[in-house]
Amino acid sequence: MDRMRLFEKYISEKHETTIAHEHYLDTMREYSPGTDLYMREMHFMMELEPDCDLSVSEVSEKMNVTVGATSQMATKLEKKGLITRTPDPSDKRRTMISLTEDGKKMYYEHKEYDKKKIQIIGRFFNDYSNEELEKVIESERLFRQALIAKE
Repeated sequence: MDRMRLFEKYISEKHETTIAHEHYLDTMREYSPGTDLYMREMHFMMELEPDCDLSVSEVSEKMNVTVGATSQMATKLEKKGLITRTPDPSDKRRTMISLTEDGKKMYYEHKEYDKKKIQIIGRFFNDYSNEELEKVIESERLFRQALIAKE
């Protein structure tokens, strides 16, 4: 197969992976009895860490999203009782976000969920050497760079 056809095939596979990943992110899951969350909500909580308050802008920066998107997600999670928002005592213009006790419980439960999910994914790559996995990782970086490159 010529190189252009291989790139077309790679892009097609990447497209299918993107669709599967979007579906995965958009599927609500019950991480704890009675608490349904989207993966994006859970990832937001995982950026907070249990004993560390972060400002809205710090969370935005860590997640590479806008402050507005962070505020919207924080509102949803606050309504679910998983985070709290409080004024920064040293700068009243800043809002700090922290996990509630229920949020901390979800955080640790998700850590266990991640371990299991990584083991499952890892089994699909049993035949890959560490060097081959490094190449797969590098291909993801290169593809991402190619998507954002100016023509």
